[in-house]
Amino acid sequence: METDFLELMSDTITIEPPSGTYTDRGQPNYGAAVSYACRIEPARGEHIIRGPSGEERKAAWHLYVSTTTALNAEGRLTLPSGFNPQQPPFYSVGRQADEEGVHHYELWV
Repeated sequence: METDFLELMSDTITIEPPSGTYTDRGQPNYGAAVSYACRIEPARGEHIIRGPSGEERKAAWHLYVSTTTALNAEGRLTLPSGFNPQQPPFYSVGRQADEEGVHHYELWV
């Protein structure tokens, strides 16, 4: 990734991927947390996101994540301290590409 782009990544998030197993109460279990450099900006305008079951809601944050590895929207996202909620659900995951392939991912929460 370009140095100029990476300089914009002033925040760090963690994402715990789903393990594919569930607790005895039906809650998902997660794998080891992975940290990612990112940029978190307030969502501008009325950006509506649609969840996996079809519900719609207004996005509060737009995250630019410095990775070319696919992110799973079923994972558990943890934002830096000071955000409330600190573990919001994220529904929208977008892969951004340039002329060389995958460049970064964007999340809407």
